Amino acid sequence: MQTFLFDKVYKYIKDDPAENIIKLIDYGQKLMGSGFPLKNYDAFRDAVRDPENVWNHFAHSIIENCDKDYLKKMLLALGIGAGINGTKTVRSNRDKYNCNIPFIILFDPTSACNMNCKGCWSAEYGHRSSLTLEEMRSIVDQGTELGTHVYMMTGGEPLIRKDDIITLAKENPNCMFLCYTNATMIDDDLCKTMKELGNLTVAVSIEGDELSTDERRGKGAYAHAIKALDLMKSYGLIYGASICYTSRNVEKVTADDFTDLMVEKGVRFAFYFNYMPVGHDADTSLIPTPDQRIHMYTWLREVRNSKSGKPMFFMDFQDDAEYVGGCIAGGKCY
Repeated sequence: MQTFLFDKVYKYIKDDPAENIIKLIDYGQKLMGSGFPLKNYDAFRDAVRDPENVWNHFAHSIIENCDKDYLKKMLLALGIGAGINGTKTVRSNRDKYNCNIPFIILFDPTSACNMNCKGCWSAEYGHRSSLTLEEMRSIVDQGTELGTHVYMMTGGEPLIRKDDIITLAKENPNCMFLCYTNATMIDDDLCKTMKELGNLTVAVSIEGDELSTDERRGKGAYAHAIKALDLMKSYGLIYGASICYTSRNVEKVTADDFTDLMVEKGVRFAFYFNYMPVGHDADTSLIPTPDQRIHMYTWLREVRNSKSGKPMFFMDFQDDAEYVGGCIAGGKCY
């Protein structure tokens, strides 16, 4: 039934996007009532009516360039699984158990990695720790019982365990899985599988231009990332970028030429986080300065502006704390 409804809505939007999206927003407002801030409905309508609105471009780009069946499965996992069923269960269990239940759970399938980036905790802590498939299944089973339907995986390089991650995604079509990856293991076979599943995506590590990316991540890291972005774009997938900003690359990862390139490469979301020194020999000179932190805070709000921003969703793990009740990496949602 959900698949049937999606197909009908998708065709309805494609027939006349500007007019029919407005009608769907009106219907959603009647359905949800005061359960959603009324000003947000007006903002959605304004975005659809304005052909120059950044989020208008963003939505149309996804509809026109992403594989329909892949998009359908992803929206069912995020919209129905996480957004409706998950949110309802999370809120209920927060009251039931009188404690926080996160919307997102992050875990490390393995600490093993095929790279050795400066400042990475994996390089500091070693490459020998791994979760078994059964342990990962248990995390997801316990999480979904509590209402958590979104799982992010880091490491190490999580795609070293891609067969087990694919198994998790197949077994849990009502959940969304995202891997932070150095992109070295993204190939045609993985792209075909991601397209088939619909509930598995990645955030590729890239930090500005080739020089700044390779400086921290090793020679060839930038080339691997660009190749992977081009490959995933050819399959009509939705994917993002993972960007660690340091005192040496802040200007490069916020420059128009970099963000415009990411948009051109089909990147739909970008997660930013500031460098944190790990271990006794960590390079503390890479910590962003106070002025650079202020720059990130103000730039983030400019780049998300509906009139002058970029058609890509940007988020900063530290500087978006005010929207999620605390630092995203340590707040109640994650």
